[in-house]
Amino acid sequence: MHKFKGWADGGLTGTVDVDTDDFTISKFLVAAETGRFDTGDPGRNKAMMEFFDLKKHSETSFTLTELKSIKSTGNNKYQATLVGILDFAGIRRQLPIVCNIVNGTERIVFDMGVKWSFKAYGIKAPQLLFLTVRDIVDITAHLEFIPVQGDV
Repeated sequence: MHKFKGWADGGLTGTVDVDTDDFTISKFLVAAETGRFDTGDPGRNKAMMEFFDLKKHSETSFTLTELKSIKSTGNNKYQATLVGILDFAGIRRQLPIVCNIVNGTERIVFDMGVKWSFKAYGIKAPQLLFLTVRDIVDITAHLEFIPVQGDV
């Protein structure tokens, strides 16, 4: 009933510590500048910036707190569930993120997905007659990390 997409146009940073011998993840941190969020609609962008006060909350981030599970799916591919803190517009929530990972020779690629509720921000789900739209949104990310050896 109500669908639109948004993205971050640049302003992304991240670090992941991966032991490639047994493919375990000990650190995972990604951040995005909220001023770079774009829905493709200037009016919607302005409303989002004002509602969430994104000038004050200029960065959103996800920080790993636990590697819940990781399994090989073959050919240097893995599926993992990362549990961590998503910090958006001053509200921090712990949640699981499911990742499909490709451990390439030149980069490690994470395709991630999570469901996020906006109830904590005072947004009420719209109703149409007897139908209520869920307040859940899907957030996905495609992240590519360039490996470096040792501690950096």
